[in-house]
Order: sequence, then structure tokens, then C-alpha cells
Amino acid sequence: MKGLEISFRDIEHSDGIEQTIREKTNKLTATFDNITGIRAVVAMPHNHSNKGKLAHVSLEIGLPGETVAITNDNHDNTDHEDMYVAVRDAFDKAQRKIRKIHDKRVDKNRRMTA
Repeated sequence: MKGLEISFRDIEHSDGIEQTIREKTNKLTATFDNITGIRAVVAMPHNHSNKGKLAHVSLEIGLPGETVAITNDNHDNTDHEDMYVAVRDAFDKAQRKIRKIHDKRVDKNRRMTA
């Protein structure tokens, strides 16, 4: 996809994470062909010393007429110490949100033509 931008903050660049994001982006754009672009930010912000470092993944997904923002900031989810789990969860959330928007648009178009 030409409209994919990936940024890493407070963490070293990872080819594996980038590849995972590209694969999940391809799957998402294969499901929803009206996506115009995706911006992914992967961060490992400094957290309190009593918790491990938790990954933060945010996505901005461009659709015609709007941008869908996904922030997957689970401060208490220790699964997100694993960057791959954080990426998976962010894309799962994006899939659900875009499906909801897509279904509303299809329903609206059906009602307008009925």
C-alpha cells in the first residue's frame, strides 16, 4: 500500500514489527478497499517503575471523508509488554471500528436507494 507511514518513538526500529504492521495493513486494505492511508506510531513510553514497559500503538486510518484514530493505550494490560501483541490488538480494534463505519455507510446507501 502506498499510503503507509510507520514511526517508532522511544524504541529502536524493528524490522519484525514493521513487517507485522505491513502484513496487517495489507489484510485490512484487502478487506476494506476504500482505505486511503494508514499512519502507525509504535512507542514504548517510560512508565512507572513498578510496572514493566508497555507498548503503545496508535493508528490513523484514512477513509473517504474521515480519519479513524485508534489508540491502544492499555496501561494495565501486561500483555502489551510484547510489542507484537500491542500491534495485533491495535489492528483488531481498527478492524472492528472500520467495519462499524462501513456497515453504517452501506446501510445508509441502501436506505437512500430504497
